[in-house]
Parts: sequence; C-alpha cells; structure tokens
Amino acid sequence: MLNVLYQDSHTLVVQSHAGEFNKFAADDLYGKFNMGLHVGDRADRVLDNRANLLLSLNDLTDNKVEAVHWLNQIHSDIVINADDKPQAIPRAGDALISGQKGQALAIMTADCVPIAVFGGGQVACIHAGWQGLAKGIIKNTLANFAKDAPIQAVIGACISQVNYEIDRPLAQNIVRQVAEADLVELGQDELYQAVIQDTTPDKCLIDIVKLTKLQLAKLGVSVLTCDVPCSYAAPNLYSYRAQTHAKKSATGRMATVIVQF
Repeated sequence: MLNVLYQDSHTLVVQSHAGEFNKFAADDLYGKFNMGLHVGDRADRVLDNRANLLLSLNDLTDNKVEAVHWLNQIHSDIVINADDKPQAIPRAGDALISGQKGQALAIMTADCVPIAVFGGGQVACIHAGWQGLAKGIIKNTLANFAKDAPIQAVIGACISQVNYEIDRPLAQNIVRQVAEADLVELGQDELYQAVIQDTTPDKCLIDIVKLTKLQLAKLGVSVLTCDVPCSYAAPNLYSYRAQTHAKKSATGRMATVIVQF
C-alpha cells in the first residue's frame, strides 16, 4: 500500500496510504496500513505495518534498505540527524536528515505537508504543518545541506486549500511570522493574497502547499511535484480534519519515506 512519488538509480521517495478505508465511518479508524503508534491503534498491528513497509522498500531497491528511522513529531523547527547514535525511543523533532545510504527517513502525516528533499549526497524528510511552516522547519532542514549542491524536493499528499478552513486571526499570524522571518520572497500583504482566501469575516482558507513551495523556492530548491493529492478528499488517505468532521475518535497516519541507496 505504497505510492512511489519519485525514484531514480539512487533515490526513492514513497508515501503509504490506508488501503481499503471508510474514512467517514465511525467504526473504521485505522484502515489497513496505519503507521502511527500514537493514535490508539494496536501496537502489534502498527509494528507489522512498519515491518511490511521496510520489506516493500527493499523490494523497490533490490534489498538496499537497512532501517527506517522515525520521529516523535511535535510541530517544531527541530531537525534530527539520523546518522547520530540511534536511540531506542524516537527523538522529538519534525525533520530527519542523513548522509548515509540504506537509511530510510520517515515522517507521518494526516493532513500536514510531507516533504522529501535530496541532493549533494544527503536526504531529508520534513513534517510541515502550519506551525512548522511558520517556525522555519524547511529553512532549518536545508541549512544542513551543502550550499553549492542542487537540491530537489518532492511533496506528498496533504490537505488542499479548499478543505482547510481556519480562523482569520490565525492566518494573519502565520503570514506575519513567515514574512518577518524572511522565509519567502513576498512581503506580508503579498503573501496573504498568495496563500489565503477569505470566506467570511471570521474564516478563511489557507494553501499550505503553496506556502511550502514558496519557502522552497526562496531556498533555491527545485520542486518536482506538480499536483498534490488532497488527504481530506481522497478516500484512501488519512485526514485528521476528516476524522474531526466525522466525529471519529481517532484516525491513522500515512508515512512519507525517502532513502538513498
């Protein structure tokens, strides 16, 4: 239950999906391929899914993947080097980076933007919700890459603007933080017009995919992704917002994984 987002002779990017799944049914919380240990699913089932993910990665790379690294994601700007001494408990942060072959980097999402980045002999995987985008998680991650190497990025499925309504004061705060931190080329007013669509005096729609692409462009990163599937709309993708609207007690998580081999 994987979608290959990118593959060449030495880099692979995949994103898992839920498989057979009724995302708006109260009695179907986790579908067939949940990657999240923190969402109330049975641990043995999730660990089996993660083991099968590793098997699938090796099928796609002729058995060149040694391990999959995971994070305790906290909506931060923290980048973890997966090449450091491994720990039994996943470290807290929202991006993983590695310069070694065979080390797969995984982040989990259910609406946030998953970004796989590669170039100059390094790979990274980034979890970018609105908080991470406002705090500079993309910039912090790319600061670990060689300055003269061409860098490319692939964006996985996440929530689309039409399905992502937030309060206008929150949108204004996100735009202000991004502009003040100089994370994009646009000024605050221009950025608001680019990524926010007002719907009522109190509500608006935010385009976190475009916000992601603007931040990557500021850093000179080439984005290979054109159309990004919507995690809310697609029937086989996990969505925290869909879970909330369906009044479900929980939902699973997708994994986006990058590995160089």
